[in-house]
Amino acid sequence: MTYLWPGGLPITVNADDLGTPLCFAWQGSEHQVLGITRRWRVDEEWWHRRIWREYFKLYTRTGLLVIVYRDFIGQQWYLQRLYD
Repeated sequence: MTYLWPGGLPITVNADDLGTPLCFAWQGSEHQVLGITRRWRVDEEWWHRRIWREYFKLYTRTGLLVIVYRDFIGQQWYLQRLYD
């Protein structure tokens, strides 16, 4: 089953100087990033209500495969999808 939170769940992320996540905190645990399988940016609806984000599909040392994103407008990180 895949869990999807369309609006995202706020998370705390430690990232490197290029904005690549190194680890994140979720549900009281820290999850170290082992690898990133995909990275992409979205910048759309600038004429209406702009969506400007950078997404990462990544896997962690704790065995999670997730999609997280950084919202450039609000300067916040979110967990959007959890695969199991």
